[in-house]
Amino acid sequence: MPTPNLYWPVYKNLEEEFLKLAGYIHFSDDQLGTYSMFIADLIVRCSVEIEALSKELYRMLGGNMSPTDSQGKTRDLYFDTDCLDLLEKTWLLGKKQIAVSAINYYCTKTENKILTPLHKACKRGTSGSKWKQAYQAVKHDKRGSLKKASIENLLHAMGALYILNLYYRDEKLDLGRVYLNDCNFDNRLGSEIFSAHYCHATSVLPGQIMDDSCIISLPADELEKSIYIIKIDDVSFKQLYKNDCFGKKNILDRFTKSPEIESFLRAHPEYMEKNIGKICIDAGGMDLFRQIVCDGYPTPGKGVREEVILNKHSGIYPKLTSLEDAEH
Repeated sequence: MPTPNLYWPVYKNLEEEFLKLAGYIHFSDDQLGTYSMFIADLIVRCSVEIEALSKELYRMLGGNMSPTDSQGKTRDLYFDTDCLDLLEKTWLLGKKQIAVSAINYYCTKTENKILTPLHKACKRGTSGSKWKQAYQAVKHDKRGSLKKASIENLLHAMGALYILNLYYRDEKLDLGRVYLNDCNFDNRLGSEIFSAHYCHATSVLPGQIMDDSCIISLPADELEKSIYIIKIDDVSFKQLYKNDCFGKKNILDRFTKSPEIESFLRAHPEYMEKNIGKICIDAGGMDLFRQIVCDGYPTPGKGVREEVILNKHSGIYPKLTSLEDAEH
């Protein structure tokens, strides 16, 4: 029986508390500095959850749960310089983007709508993220640090907790068959405040070797910002590879058995080094090209499916170098 997710319900409760503020404060660019004791309490509660969840994810990644100091003595495990640091190195969480998509959020500045809340979260002091500085300040001196208990710092802390929850949930979602056009993805993932950034890795160019290198038009910075990736599922990816292998073999068979090609190459031996497509067109025009190349390649079929995976920077597609790879 799977272990119940105890973190998401707590996060949703914090969301409800956060959204209550919208009934009293107009969430706009000039209001993000608004502060209160209520917001201070929410920042502390949210950050306590961040501490617990970051340590849980650290444990799941095999982090050292009994770190030692410079003298070799066991010390406390730190949620930021130990846990968030490992998560940053493994998943690049500091670059992961979310959008504020709450219906009662009226900010217009890009920096207030698109957030990277875990940027510098693994660092301490003034080098660390502002929400974490606010947490430490109000935790130790709520009265003296109350101005740091702002809507902006709470929003970023909530965003950090949202991202950590998504990585803890580690969901893979089936989007369905491409030809039915039912591949819809709700990137809010159950949140009433945020939407997770995602990218498409569905355009692939089949080749002799197929892996992540065959993805077309996926800039490295876009992948770094994305929490989720929409991709062709592995079964469909392997079928594309098999279709490409069988198609190339079929084209070569048609090419070598074609009387028109054989006659043309006898008359024009200088074409022996040219590619099949060029030879077909020059030997018989587009009709011969379609007969040998187009008709020899299998249609993609209606079974291609897409899915959404969490971006762990551990590879998107399996590496296929032979038909044997595609059968497993």
